[in-house]
Amino acid sequence: MAYITTEAVKEMRNQLKQLYPLKQGWKFSVTREHYSSVRCCILQAPIELRQDANKEYESVNHFWLESHYKDFPAIQEVLKKVAGVLNQDNYNNSDLMTDYHDVGHYITLKVGDWDKPFTIKA
Repeated sequence: MAYITTEAVKEMRNQLKQLYPLKQGWKFSVTREHYSSVRCCILQAPIELRQDANKEYESVNHFWLESHYKDFPAIQEVLKKVAGVLNQDNYNNSDLMTDYHDVGHYITLKVGDWDKPFTIKA
């Protein structure tokens, strides 16, 4: 059964702050949801992280970073690092053929959020 502790989410938040400091223009929202998932929204960055700059926010499918962001290598690199931090100590022992799901925790990754649009801070 998927479960993540508050301490694990706090550690992820601290690692993201070290990797992408606020002084350089980065701002994250990393929270735990329903005891089973970690939710990360990149609210501010010194570079554009949206594929469509006309949108205020975008949901990111962390399983498809390679193919969905192949034309945006700078964005892909950042999102891969963020997803790597969020996936630390995670596992996936699921077997879809037998309808068996066993993961450490789930991940939600977004650039901006519905109530807090993504901003670029140079």
